[in-house]
Amino acid sequence: MAMPNNAQNSGYGYQDQGPPMSGGYGGGAGGYSPQGSYGPQGGNYGPQGGNYGPPPGGAGYNPGGGYPAAAGYGDANYAMKAMSSSNHMNDIFFAAACCIILGATIGGTCLFFSWEPVDWIQMTYLMVFGGILAVLDTPFLKTMKIVTEAKMYIGKYIQFVTRVTGKGVTLVFLGSALFMNMWDNLEGGFMMFLAVVLCVFPTIVGFCSIVIGVLKSSKLDKARRQLQMVIDQRYDHFAQTYRGPQGGLTMTEFNMLTMENGGFKFETLDLKLIFNALVSNPMWRAQNQPNQSGGYNNVNEEMKIPKQDLLDWCKGGMVFL
Repeated sequence: MAMPNNAQNSGYGYQDQGPPMSGGYGGGAGGYSPQGSYGPQGGNYGPQGGNYGPPPGGAGYNPGGGYPAAAGYGDANYAMKAMSSSNHMNDIFFAAACCIILGATIGGTCLFFSWEPVDWIQMTYLMVFGGILAVLDTPFLKTMKIVTEAKMYIGKYIQFVTRVTGKGVTLVFLGSALFMNMWDNLEGGFMMFLAVVLCVFPTIVGFCSIVIGVLKSSKLDKARRQLQMVIDQRYDHFAQTYRGPQGGLTMTEFNMLTMENGGFKFETLDLKLIFNALVSNPMWRAQNQPNQSGGYNNVNEEMKIPKQDLLDWCKGGMVFL
């Protein structure tokens, strides 16, 4: 059936005479472009061999093949790997704290019924500090209000145990004290076995944490010495997200600042340790704690360091992470 004249030339891609020679729809104003038509070589799509041709406006598939790369996709993968490493470290700290709690609970119960009050008080002290460390790194109930508030108060009053170095020193002390108390006051081969198993692991974790913390702190201090002379002039250039005297640097901006001045690049896990150590306001640290989904509790704000805290750090001394 013949098409009406207005349909033949209305831009729907129909030719006036015969089929198109290119193997696809014709080149009418509203038809498919020749680049995106079916090619003459074995039915491959487009002249690139397996890729759709670029439509007007440049949207769609890349000429080189495949989907266009999503913005920040590589950074997202990197952040997820860093988050996984952070979770593994937190799990190790949590397991070490649980060993302290279990050993102190068993030893304290035995000493309580054998009426040795002084040693029982020491066991209670060890159990309390083990519980504090467990709350900081617990993989369970992270979003509960009591847990988040406990972390905030721990960061406010005993910030020493929130850092890798401080946590390592605390674990070495708790593991050594628990071992001596259990070994000297408890009897039986099973209790001696528990003393070794429950105390050696936290002590080893503590020593490793001290070494890791010192190495990371040394790198951070080298970056600080490079920033001492330029921070006043270069701060505004990098503080693009949160400007002004009440603003601050995000982790990405901080990394760019240290990269330009000294060539120091920090991983995401290291940046979280750095910001935890340098940010003075415990409320700010608590609001930006990572949650179970891999993001932050306050989704509208990225973790950042205030300008005054940054200046105080640059003009101060070495900070242990």
